[in-house]
Amino acid sequence: MEVFRGLLHDASGAGAATHRALRDGPTGWALGPLVVPDDRLSTQDDDVDLSVVVAGGAGSLTALARRAGSLRLVAVESVLRDLDDLPGNAGRVVAAAADLPDGVDVHVGLPDGRGFVEAVEVVEAAGLLGRVDLAPPGAATRLSVLVEADLAFKATGLGADAYGPYGLVGLLMAVEALVDGADPEDAEALLAHVEPARATAGLGGWDAATQARVRRRLRGADVVDPGPTLDTLGRAGLL
Repeated sequence: MEVFRGLLHDASGAGAATHRALRDGPTGWALGPLVVPDDRLSTQDDDVDLSVVVAGGAGSLTALARRAGSLRLVAVESVLRDLDDLPGNAGRVVAAAADLPDGVDVHVGLPDGRGFVEAVEVVEAAGLLGRVDLAPPGAATRLSVLVEADLAFKATGLGADAYGPYGLVGLLMAVEALVDGADPEDAEALLAHVEPARATAGLGGWDAATQARVRRRLRGADVVDPGPTLDTLGRAGLL
């Protein structure tokens, strides 16, 4: 299904060699960039697409911009840390992101805190992307705010222990439900453990328009076990 193209961001921490092997496999088309913290960048990563997670906020974005020319940088991720002033923190990240090369996606991590909704509005107005943590509680509520604001985003925290092997499918179904106007409580139920038959039936009927509508919002999802996840999705006939 086209909805999976480039959707799985490789957050395994296994490194570039393992990522290359998965990318070159039969289902590698579903794999997005390799997610790397900025303190682990190395020359071994120069031939794979990278999404770099910066640790130091707006200042780290400026520092990364100076190195961008030597990397296959497709995305940068910066999590807001000033929980007492999320909108102001978002504004500083927006300003620093202007130093990055054109074409690099900037995902702004939006934690719960004072001014969450206003920070979402700052990020959306600047044309940047969101980054939402699916760790409970409140994951579906956070998702619903981003969908309501029409802010495209990537998701993190989709661990197998929390959501099961079909957690990525549950996320897709939850986003589709929210886009169609579902309440967060309904989306929360879809984020729960998804049975294989339900996953196959739920997504198998999606037409191209539905897939495009979901991917316009959900740009990627960190996956800590991309190899097994690709195998699971393949066996279910979803890839």
